[in-house]
Amino acid sequence: MNSAIIGSPWVFSEGMAAVVIKNHMGFINRNGNVEIEPKFTGADGFSEGLAAVAVKNKYGFIDRYGTMVLEPKYDFALAFSEGLATVQIENQLQIIDKAGNVVVDFGEEYTDVGLFSCGLATAEVGFNNNGFIDRSGKMVIEPKFFMAFPFIDGLALVTLTEDGKSGFIDTTGRFVIQPQFDEAESFSEGVAPVNKDGVWSFIDKNGAEVTRLGDRFDYVMPLYEGYSRVEMDGKYGIIDKEGNLLVDAKFDNLNIFSEGLAYARIGDTHGYINYSGNFEFQKPVTKPTLIDKLRGRKDWLRW
Repeated sequence: MNSAIIGSPWVFSEGMAAVVIKNHMGFINRNGNVEIEPKFTGADGFSEGLAAVAVKNKYGFIDRYGTMVLEPKYDFALAFSEGLATVQIENQLQIIDKAGNVVVDFGEEYTDVGLFSCGLATAEVGFNNNGFIDRSGKMVIEPKFFMAFPFIDGLALVTLTEDGKSGFIDTTGRFVIQPQFDEAESFSEGVAPVNKDGVWSFIDKNGAEVTRLGDRFDYVMPLYEGYSRVEMDGKYGIIDKEGNLLVDAKFDNLNIFSEGLAYARIGDTHGYINYSGNFEFQKPVTKPTLIDKLRGRKDWLRW
């Protein structure tokens, strides 16, 4: 699975998606039926057979049957990737294995550690000083980037300064594609969407333009299962690698495709659509409660 979607809620992974049901989170199956009862205060998607969930705001991990296999004692937890997960306990970041053993204890050395991909994970020192660590916790690419994203297809998207251009490095930290893009997303399925001087394109891993998309889209997301989500005038549609608009930009909300389905909302209806843009299953959007409104959650999604 692409590391950009590992553990994402509302995205299908290993046959289930973590969604909000009433005021708690549970998991639905590919038919839209509840598979794991909503009893968590937080939940992420499944990865490598486990999902991070919160009970009374402490995170642990469940298996696909809903059984708690790592007790909820962490203040924060990311999904497992390459057999490891980043957790936080008492303001200290750690890397644990699937048995809950601490592999690396960072203390307060780093302010953030991301998902492992290609044997490396992003690590932040202080504020917006991002580099990459290996599985032992050693910093192997110095923290000199304002922003850094996980390695995908052997390349990582990075930005040197807050108002600087974005480019792509390899696992040695060498720029393979020089910082030149005003906007960019990570590689997926061999290409990355980039914006240069107002023109969007898909480029390959050598930086060569594969498809020129032009200026008709406000934003372009990476390809997932051959399809990309695009934004046009505040609405969302779907294109393919060649830039063909397959589904008109009509959705008020649209997620990425995973396992053949993507969460979508249009007007007062939401659910999961297929590649043709048709709902496989759907239901009316739950109106925000008074508590939602008081807390500013105007569009808090509930399944």
